Amino acid sequence: MVGPETLLPMRHAVIFASLLLGALRLYASEPAYVQDVTRWHSVDAPSASDRGARMVWSFAANYSHFNWHVFTKDGEVRAQLSSETTDVRPQQLSFTREAGKFRRASTAAAVDDGWLVGFNEGEFGGALYWFSRDGKHSYPISNDQIVDFFSLADGIYAIEGLAHLSGSRGSILRITRPKEGAPWRAQSVVALPYAPYAVSVRRDGTAVITLSDSLVSVGHDLKAETLVPDAPWGALYPTCSVLAPDEQKLYIGMRQFVGEFDLKTKTLRFLIPSDQFLNTLSKEQEAQVRQQFGGS
Repeated sequence: MVGPETLLPMRHAVIFASLLLGALRLYASEPAYVQDVTRWHSVDAPSASDRGARMVWSFAANYSHFNWHVFTKDGEVRAQLSSETTDVRPQQLSFTREAGKFRRASTAAAVDDGWLVGFNEGEFGGALYWFSRDGKHSYPISNDQIVDFFSLADGIYAIEGLAHLSGSRGSILRITRPKEGAPWRAQSVVALPYAPYAVSVRRDGTAVITLSDSLVSVGHDLKAETLVPDAPWGALYPTCSVLAPDEQKLYIGMRQFVGEFDLKTKTLRFLIPSDQFLNTLSKEQEAQVRQQFGGS
């Protein structure tokens, strides 16, 4: 996704340096917080019609030191700083996760004859591979940039795509093999309007997919329905999502905030444990951003 730093000419690099140094000073030590996101409070995102205010909000959040990982535990939705989490799924593999030019798996899924392993190195490419259980044998399935796998009643799927500079694209893949012993293959079954960052699946088989610039749901008809058309998290880089136990709300882990989307009322909130975690700009920095992007 296009971050704020890509939107300004190089002559404004001093703004970025000032923002970054301010964030590092502010978060030299991490405040205490509760993991239960229902005890957090919301922070309003300015309307897109007020471009100056929206960009001030986006710049401040983009330069936050904090990134949140969401998960469920004991029937609660919780969030943890990404620097504290150890939930790195490819580590479940007992063998070295390397294939061709790729040296670091992005995600993996167990299948009956081994593993499906995804690689995603952004603008440097990606791939989908099959590995035997012991990792001694492998073959490439596709050159897709795999973000994550998910399962539906009729089999295994993956979200793939890339957001880089001004471009963003993605799709849903269905991964199958025609018969036992045959090679696995991947087929694009849904074109997504933007690159996917996270997926959560409801009990009815509906996949709710967080994209770089929107939020969509995909049901049994394999058609994408837009839930949030112009998501303001473009510069906050969502990395994960989880449904509340009653599946009424989706929580999205990202930089600065945890996004909360109510699937019934179609409302979006940005949550934070306390104002101690809220990055803000100085008056001078804010004036510089407003001057560049407009707004009073």
